[in-house]
Amino acid sequence: PETEWRDDLEFGAAELYFALASGNLPAGLPHTDPLFYLQSAAHWAHAYITGPNDAADTLNLYDVSGAAHYELYHALAQAGNPAGLEVTQAALLSDLKKQLDKAVAQAGTDPFGFGFTWAAFDTTSHGAGLVVMASEYDHLTGTTTYASYGVQWLANILGANAWGISLIVGDGSTFPHCMQHQVANLAGSLDGSPPVLSGAAVEGPNKTTSKGLVSGMVTCPANGVDQYAQFNGSSATFQDNVQSWSTDEPAVDLTATSPLAFAWQIAA
Repeated sequence: PETEWRDDLEFGAAELYFALASGNLPAGLPHTDPLFYLQSAAHWAHAYITGPNDAADTLNLYDVSGAAHYELYHALAQAGNPAGLEVTQAALLSDLKKQLDKAVAQAGTDPFGFGFTWAAFDTTSHGAGLVVMASEYDHLTGTTTYASYGVQWLANILGANAWGISLIVGDGSTFPHCMQHQVANLAGSLDGSPPVLSGAAVEGPNKTTSKGLVSGMVTCPANGVDQYAQFNGSSATFQDNVQSWSTDEPAVDLTATSPLAFAWQIAA
């Protein structure tokens, strides 16, 4: 469940600024001045930065400030950094750094250098989001401050973890076979050979697994053996089992940060 919404309004307003600034507008719009939305984006960015959830999370399916700040930074530059707005480029950059520095501190406590805990929901989404934020910050500052961390965090979700498994289906040689996904379960191979749900990001390691059957579900793994149990520890667990949605469910929102992460690495 999501508790933060200011970042969503910042993100939306920033994109509406770009849309209006591009020209060729259709008739009947409630606002045609792009500065209206730039002011709104700056307002909500300030509200996020000064709000109760600032830097409490990083870019993932719930908190999109890591993308919103980046977009607004460019919107401010395109508009010529008009005076009187509630946020500045420096403030946006500082908040990105604040979030990333927390991830760096977390990485220092993890044997595999991951910037997010393994014992929570949405580890894959967070990992890819951190890769995106590291690249964004370095791009905006013209530095390589977080470049090595970004590479490490991408490696973490692609197999450099205690379970030795890539959390993105089809990437690498070892990835989830038993996702809780109707099409993958009923029409997929269930053994890693084609066809698989290529590119899908799963929930990933979590503090808990889950179980439960529905009519027609194909049992997977067929022998019921949890081959990853021996690697669980420090309150973190992973199970490749169709019943364990909390570790093995793929979703569009979970996957959304990974194409951005790969695109940034290619661009670098």
